[in-house]
Amino acid sequence: MATDTLFVIGLMMVVSLTWALLALPRLRKRLPKIYLIARSWWLMLAALCACYVIAKITDNSQPSQPPTYPYQWMLIAFFVLIGLRGSYEIKRLWCLRNKAVLINKLQARGLQANTQPFSKTPNHSTQAYTRLNLLDLVFSFAFIALIVSLIALQQLIWQREQYGVLFFVLFSSQFNDIAQYLCGQLLGRKLFKRGLAPTISPNKSIEGAIFGSMLAALLATLLGIWLTPFSWWICLLAAYGLAVSGIAGDLLESAFKRQHGVKDTGTMLAGHGGVLDRVDSLLIGVPLFTLFYWLLG
Repeated sequence: MATDTLFVIGLMMVVSLTWALLALPRLRKRLPKIYLIARSWWLMLAALCACYVIAKITDNSQPSQPPTYPYQWMLIAFFVLIGLRGSYEIKRLWCLRNKAVLINKLQARGLQANTQPFSKTPNHSTQAYTRLNLLDLVFSFAFIALIVSLIALQQLIWQREQYGVLFFVLFSSQFNDIAQYLCGQLLGRKLFKRGLAPTISPNKSIEGAIFGSMLAALLATLLGIWLTPFSWWICLLAAYGLAVSGIAGDLLESAFKRQHGVKDTGTMLAGHGGVLDRVDSLLIGVPLFTLFYWLLG
């Protein structure tokens, strides 16, 4: 059995077991937010893995020809749906009336703090949309580049038959989120008095960024050695680059949200927020990795 298939099976087993344990009445009562996060993770990974498995189905009807993948469009459709949902969340923040509805929904769920935007947006009832500035345009361009890069990366991976590269890229960034949080909780403000970016994201610490990115790079390197054909030092460089760029992407999205005065871009993914809140660490790293993968492949 291929290593990427083993990874998909093992991943879904671990996430399913975690969700099942957190669903126990005692744990669910004590850790309600963690339960919601695990449930959202299961749903996201189930959709991704299902599309991935279907996309890998080969057509061997002509033995003399190389196998083809007639269901690749499933994975492309998955990325397109992410793009459409993320675009909707961006547009909702540009529209004052829709943004007000979102803020009310976040406040009703206890998810909205009194976040002050960088620049005050006119709030007249006669004005339907905010005036777009450079940050809006940069963030929108980064998100579009992410979706295009994911589709292009998938096509390159299928052409080169290096399927595990996709999971290596995606999970390098996710490892970074978890490692930053853990290192920030353990070491935050112990070595440096100020935060990483106190104006944009007050909860992020320099310790979490430094040690979290290192830990994430090591974990992702082990995953890359198993899933990809790359040597260990290429995996390490790529993993560390994805970790550092993940921090930059996270701060970019935090600045975008703070400018619009919201804590989350949506409520679709319980415990996470919106789609943009989940893919922020991919915004910069995936396009850069796709470019280098295309040039060096």
